[in-house]
Amino acid sequence: MNDTVKRLLVWAVIIGVLYGASAIFDSAEFAQPRRPLPPDEGGGAWLRRTPAAAPQGRTPTDPLFDTIVEELGPVKEDVIGTAFVVAPNLWVTAAHVLEPCTTSYVRIQGRWRRVTEAKAHPAADVAILRTEATERPPTVGMTDRLPVLDQEGFHVGYPQGVPSTVYTRMIGLTRIRAGKPGTPIEQGWVWAELERVPATTGTLGGLSGGPQVDRTGAVQGVTILHSERTARVTTTPMRRIREVVPAEVPPVVAGGSNIGRLDFAQHGEQARQSGAVSLVFCSASGRTRPRS
Repeated sequence: MNDTVKRLLVWAVIIGVLYGASAIFDSAEFAQPRRPLPPDEGGGAWLRRTPAAAPQGRTPTDPLFDTIVEELGPVKEDVIGTAFVVAPNLWVTAAHVLEPCTTSYVRIQGRWRRVTEAKAHPAADVAILRTEATERPPTVGMTDRLPVLDQEGFHVGYPQGVPSTVYTRMIGLTRIRAGKPGTPIEQGWVWAELERVPATTGTLGGLSGGPQVDRTGAVQGVTILHSERTARVTTTPMRRIREVVPAEVPPVVAGGSNIGRLDFAQHGEQARQSGAVSLVFCSASGRTRPRS
């Protein structure tokens, strides 16, 4: 064995040892803080896959369900929810997440950033948030394509504060009445919950404001309601979201990915880790701050 070959083998061993050590430290999470995942790495908001074809089928036009949202009175406690980024420092969430807020924050790639501006829809349960942050997580594309019956839905967020992804199927349209009789009626898409990862039970509170995406990874609605008794999830239609999102945020035809029942949890984890889908903390008094 000549000297050149020997030197190459020695370098190969050294590189292998360094690589193995780095893998051990990463898996044990010894290196803190981690470098934020940049938008152009790791597949963006979703895992890179050969893009799926958009769902095809019939979109219901007549409401099949009625949903009454009970008035609980003024909320005086801090609450959490979910938001997703659609443009630099521009986030979409559910309006009811912000109702008790004096001050609110979005956790962006491991850092809590204060919300500098919030605007809720005057009637629908959707709102936009603005932050001033140096982090630039990948954005999530919104499509004007309507959901179709029996299509798969994937809801990403933080129910009960736990990073989770919920798998559903679209079953119809509902009329939503918030509060007393005579209040304006909104419409929402209804989804039957089939699976959630991790396999928790109970309420999905905290998932509110998170995106519902189709198998391409395109947002079709904002998650706003969950019925634990019937295992149904309700989302705000895109047309209502478009009424508060600035016109310069263009719609997408598809999300460019391929999400299915076997890997929806990994896609959800990618979206959260990249910062595209984040946790919202709402301080009712304005004096409390989120824990790190």
